[in-house]
Amino acid sequence: MFIFIFYIFMRISLNWIKSLIPGFKVESYEDLFKDMVGIGLDIESIESERDKYRNFVVGEVLETSKHPNADKLTLCKVNTGGGTLSIVCGAHNVAAGQKVCVAKAGALIPKGGFEIKKSKLRGELSEGMICAEDELGLSEDHSGIMVLKPESIPGTDFADYLGANDYFIEIGVTPNRGDLFSQTGMAREIAGIYGLKVKQPETPVAESKESSADYIKIEIENREYCKRFTGRVIKNVTIKESPEWLKKALTAVGLRPINNIVDITNFVMMETGQPLHAFDYDKIRGKKIIVKTAKEGDKFVSLDSKERILNDKSLMVCDAEGPSGIAGIMGGEISEISDKTKNVLIEVAYFDPVCIRKNSKKLGLQTDASQRFERGVDISNIPYVSDRAASLVLQLAGGEALKGIVDVYPEKFGELTVPIRVERAEQIIGISLTREKVIEMLERIEINLVKEEDGKLYFRIPEFRREDIQREIDLIEEIARLYGYANIENDYTFRLDVSAHIDYQDRYVKFQNDAREYFIGRGFNEIISYSQQDISRISRFPGKPVRIKNPNSVLMNAMRVNLMYGMAATVLGNINEIGKDASLRLFELGRVFADTGSRYTEDAHLCFSLYGKKDIRSFDVKEDNFDFFDIKGELGMFLAKLNIENYELIYYNAEDGNRFFEIKFNNSVLGEVWVINDKTFDEFDAGAELYIVELKLEEVFKDSKNDFKYGEISKFPPAKRDIAVVSGDKTTYHEMYKVIVESGGSKLKDVRLFDIYADKKLGSGKKSMTFSLEFSSDEKTLTDEEVNGMVDKIVRNLNKKLGVTLRA
Repeated sequence: MFIFIFYIFMRISLNWIKSLIPGFKVESYEDLFKDMVGIGLDIESIESERDKYRNFVVGEVLETSKHPNADKLTLCKVNTGGGTLSIVCGAHNVAAGQKVCVAKAGALIPKGGFEIKKSKLRGELSEGMICAEDELGLSEDHSGIMVLKPESIPGTDFADYLGANDYFIEIGVTPNRGDLFSQTGMAREIAGIYGLKVKQPETPVAESKESSADYIKIEIENREYCKRFTGRVIKNVTIKESPEWLKKALTAVGLRPINNIVDITNFVMMETGQPLHAFDYDKIRGKKIIVKTAKEGDKFVSLDSKERILNDKSLMVCDAEGPSGIAGIMGGEISEISDKTKNVLIEVAYFDPVCIRKNSKKLGLQTDASQRFERGVDISNIPYVSDRAASLVLQLAGGEALKGIVDVYPEKFGELTVPIRVERAEQIIGISLTREKVIEMLERIEINLVKEEDGKLYFRIPEFRREDIQREIDLIEEIARLYGYANIENDYTFRLDVSAHIDYQDRYVKFQNDAREYFIGRGFNEIISYSQQDISRISRFPGKPVRIKNPNSVLMNAMRVNLMYGMAATVLGNINEIGKDASLRLFELGRVFADTGSRYTEDAHLCFSLYGKKDIRSFDVKEDNFDFFDIKGELGMFLAKLNIENYELIYYNAEDGNRFFEIKFNNSVLGEVWVINDKTFDEFDAGAELYIVELKLEEVFKDSKNDFKYGEISKFPPAKRDIAVVSGDKTTYHEMYKVIVESGGSKLKDVRLFDIYADKKLGSGKKSMTFSLEFSSDEKTLTDEEVNGMVDKIVRNLNKKLGVTLRA
């Protein structure tokens, strides 16, 4: 069973983080990044803003002239402080006297990632590139080259010109940490490392005498999906381009600047983690906001100009005449901010995470807002967010903020407190803790003690962690993070009884790898089956299954007792896909489990199987299915490779219809051979028999021999004899084979059964078996008399021990 953890990546600006933590100074960026990883922040990438502009300098265009071979190209002589470069430029606005950004040879252009090299363009040398804003990753403007301030000094690093001293960090955020989808949330984590506190920016809002409540009415129809909705009106704003600091802040975290009002809403969302939306107030019909669900099949055009088909679970923000936006996901064209907007309504709300996630998935529309809402936002921080946005609007767009916030909050969230036992935290983490230390660490991340009772410390969980911290173990995890995972000492004391297991050193690992390579070489395909299976299906096999207390599903409620059931299920799955004419050679190396009553056991097994048509095909070979002798041959070859030759197959025919052979060697059971069909398993409707061998890998390893002994081949010819004997139908091949080998002595080199025959002429309950015997001596050629004597001895012993007679 694989568990996948899905990350959404949050990009942070380290300069932005510094601005939120008073007194925070970075002595070593390398140590800072290590400390961040130490508390569990999953850093995916670190980008230095300065490194981004390596080999970019301020240049001065000294002179320009037309390219002799291209009408749209210009030849430029550019002073870069350390010399003059010849550059071919394609921009229409390049002119002598301009200060420009020059990418010298070796520079990597941020947009496109290509390297600048000295080259000839239409026959003229170009030693660099004069850059546009979009090529530098500063905006999407490609109308011409970027013209710098006239006072700029040629040769100045472009990074210094920009004040580019930031670090941009991509951090993977798990679904439970919605609080980390903001610069403030990340700042709170970093501040907690060093015992510092985050200070949110002040939000001065000079309000007019007019009240927002007189301009807008808010109604929540669906209180299950919308827990809080606020609005405030700001009149007489001016829509214009955002200042450089705001555009740079948005660009730093991967957002595109649009205009001052929209940029403010995006900036505040990235800073606080709370999505917000700005409506053109004059486009709100009836001056009323209603939060309700749509009707099945309703249509709505979102801000991206696409028509969306809604359903009865789609939560919408509506005005008096119809929808204005998809709640928590995206606004609509009908109330969009434009260059003509004069009055705005700022919406800040709390929407149910499950509702937003389901709607986002159904609509196939995921946005920065939906990602935050579906992970939970801080409902208590909504008034601050509204003030923060209003303060910035007044600062950057002018206007008049009407008095107050229209705040509809039907059911206030209750305070969440979670208890913790200090001794339990010590036990789980494996460190020594004191009451004072636990309080001090949790207060670093604004989790404060409210009471102490019955040996437990009760902590108030801040709203921004409500979705994440709800149990004692969650608080213990926070303590472990703040203590530092790297600071927790490892304890290698074994608490498992491994006395029954063999040495797992290089030789055993090599043995497993050799077994895998052997079966791959024999044309088998390796499978990996689930170790968790349905107890009702595996209870038919020997061994008591280990039950799982909290199974992933009702069909995975016990640990497997063998590999055979998973093998059979895999074969059946292949048959269902490709048909019953399949030819399958499969194997698996895995672990099996058993409940012995006093303890649980875990052992390594090897399983391989044959099913369907034989995979040797030729014009002179009749098409046929695999049979028992094929799987027996595969087993024999594998064991012979390990110098395990004189093994025994003991046949069992159980009352429940199962047919299997036990594989024994030196009084130890190496495994079993199974014959499976629809009589064995009701669900196995395969059309042919499946042959499976399952070996106890550790037993096979112990009995295998690596010390090969080589003997001289006899120079004397062998003597062969065939004997046909009659026995009772209960007498097994194994019993007769054992007597023949013991009686034949050292000169009997080979025994082969090549015919089994039954007929009424033999008598009731009788069968005939014909063996081929081969005798040989290393010292001389055996005479007929010597060979016949050995055969007579074999026949006498067969008769004496098993009642077997020669067939007339």
